[in-house]
Parts: sequence; structure tokens; C-alpha cells
Amino acid sequence: MRILGVDPSLRSTGYAIVEGDRRNQKIIEFGLIKTHSPEPLEDSLKHIADAIEQVVRVHSPDSLAIENIFTARNSRVALQLGHVRGVVIQVCTRCGLQTFHYAATRIKETVAGYGRASKEQVQNMVVRTFGLTETPPHDAADAIAAALTHFYWYRQEDENR
Repeated sequence: MRILGVDPSLRSTGYAIVEGDRRNQKIIEFGLIKTHSPEPLEDSLKHIADAIEQVVRVHSPDSLAIENIFTARNSRVALQLGHVRGVVIQVCTRCGLQTFHYAATRIKETVAGYGRASKEQVQNMVVRTFGLTETPPHDAADAIAAALTHFYWYRQEDENR
């Protein structure tokens, strides 16, 4: 099974391709899709959509694992996150991927053992779990964690649909 994990953000969307099964996984690729502050929202969303579509075309993942919407203190940030999530989900659906949504607390608990783990704790556990020699950026580590969460929870999510 090959999973595309995405940590959506308007300025730095993390992505990861992770392959394997519940017992063994390996990272195929991870990275960031960066946009620029002065860029209009529409241009940023198009850039993210094009980049995600390219990753899907190159790596042919089976599914998308993405963090669920959370309640943000700043409504503007929440709306931007919703726009990015919508674009990512739409592109992946159009490319034939099934989408699975995971709460941030579930992702953190799965990877770090604690649902309120910090970004640094998630990052450290991703490095340890995969024996990485380089530390991925926070957003890419979160995308790896989302994909890893799917390996542990997807059967239960399927049954709950």
C-alpha cells in the first residue's frame, strides 16, 4: 500500500509518500510545497494543487491521509486551512485516491504516544521510527505522521464509514 500523507498549510504544505503495511513502512519521498506571502490566495492554491497533482502522478499512491479540520483560534487561519484542505482533497479525488481524515490528536498519539505532543516530539519520533539521517521539516514530519497513522487505523476507519 502506498499512502500520500498531507499536512495542509497555505504557506508550507507538507507531503510524504509512505509505502508498506501495518508492520513495515518506508518513506519514498517527503517535502514541502511552499508559497509566498504576497501571492494572491488563488495563485497559492493553484500552486499547491499543481504540486500535489505532480506528486500523485509520479508516485501513484493508493490513498490520501490528511489531518482533519480543527478549531483554530484565528478564524482567518482556519479558513485558509479549509481552502488548502479542499484543494488537496479535490485534486486527490479527481486522481482516484480515497481520502481518509484523521484528527491531529490521533496522529500525534499514534506517532508520539501522546495526543498533545509538540511538533518537535512528532518530528523526533518520525526520525526514530524510520531511522532517518536527516530531520524532516515540521510540516513534512506531520505529513509522514499522517501517512503512518493511516497504516494503523485505516481498517477501523473503513468499518466506520
